[in-house]
Amino acid sequence: MEDTKKKKDSETMDTPEEKTTPDPNWAHDALQELEDWIESQGVYIRQ
Repeated sequence: MEDTKKKKDSETMDTPEEKTTPDPNWAHDALQELEDWIESQGVYIRQ
């Protein structure tokens, strides 16, 4: 039973056509999250 589970896991990893494309705004979203975290630490960034 473990062998079939391992086989299914390896099959799902080898399917490049199922990969999702990243969100075009991922960098902006990550920057906003970083700025929010920095401000939550008590450091304020000038805009």
